Amino acid sequence: MLDIWITDFWLLLKGAVIGFAVAAPVGPIGMLCIRTTLERGRVAGFAAGLGAAVADAIYGMIGVLGVTAISGIIEAQRHWLELGGGAFVILFGIHLGLTRPNYQNGDEIPVSLFADFLKTLVLTLANPSTILTFMAIFAGVPAAGAAELEAVPVIVLGVLLGSAAWWLTLSQGVGFIRHRISEQALKWMNWAAGILLVAFGVYTLGHLALHWPD
Repeated sequence: MLDIWITDFWLLLKGAVIGFAVAAPVGPIGMLCIRTTLERGRVAGFAAGLGAAVADAIYGMIGVLGVTAISGIIEAQRHWLELGGGAFVILFGIHLGLTRPNYQNGDEIPVSLFADFLKTLVLTLANPSTILTFMAIFAGVPAAGAAELEAVPVIVLGVLLGSAAWWLTLSQGVGFIRHRISEQALKWMNWAAGILLVAFGVYTLGHLALHWPD
């Protein structure tokens, strides 16, 4: 019994490390989380990050299972998913860049937390190549890629906790400097986040155009 608990603990820890490492690079989702934190506070920023963490857990589950029906379907339809995802990211980036910041330089006002969560969940899921990232990582992690089916929930929970820990750290850290940011700086942050999202979407569509099957 003790051996099972120890094994589960290490699988949970490995999943958490993987989730933290995958979430940590500051890309379009990171910029969106920072922007949300600066605009409306730490709670809203963490809610946005939690959406990305749930998406990471979903793709992590598919990744640790390896060649499953789900991953096979996603890989088979990858070009269409990338087309829709790239277009969605571009449109959202344009919308974000043109949106007037809801600047609150007082107490935190955590409105529309579910909307913050849902936006980053959809944006992260719009990048199906994340599955390949998780599959590659799990393949190189001892006892993770070859885990028994009953151990998969432990690993996926670890990924969720690790990713959520990063977004909590980021939103709390940005929250400390939030009241020192002017409204004009926040407008520039909106533009920067929007441009980064558009660039990411254009890159996705460009890569798709070069590799579209005959």
